[in-house]
Amino acid sequence: MHWKHALIEAWDVVRHWVEPFVPGALGAAIGQMWEKGLGWRDRIAQWAAALIFAAYLVPAFGHVFGWGIHLMNAAGLVVGTLVLKAYVPIRDAAISGAALGVKEGLSNLGSWFPRRGAAPVPPNTEGEG
Repeated sequence: MHWKHALIEAWDVVRHWVEPFVPGALGAAIGQMWEKGLGWRDRIAQWAAALIFAAYLVPAFGHVFGWGIHLMNAAGLVVGTLVLKAYVPIRDAAISGAALGVKEGLSNLGSWFPRRGAAPVPPNTEGEG
């Protein structure tokens, strides 16, 4: 009869681990019902974004503003539904930001080294100029 207690304890651990993700998953499922023609890659990425936002961002706001657990779950459902619409602009902004960062980083790196054929700049000594 000791295995029943271990099984109940294991179920309790799993339930507490999965519980924050349920509202976001339901919201993602509802949101994807409206989106037709999505590929598997887009669906999985949108589910992941919905789960992350609903499981981490909503409870953070809930604790800051003193929301109860039921309000946090409802907000997680809504956020899970709405993040599907925000996924594409966020993805495009992240890609363009990363590309611009690489471009600027390489141009800054190039400014550290002298160009071929350029005259060396003499050091400015104290008291001159």
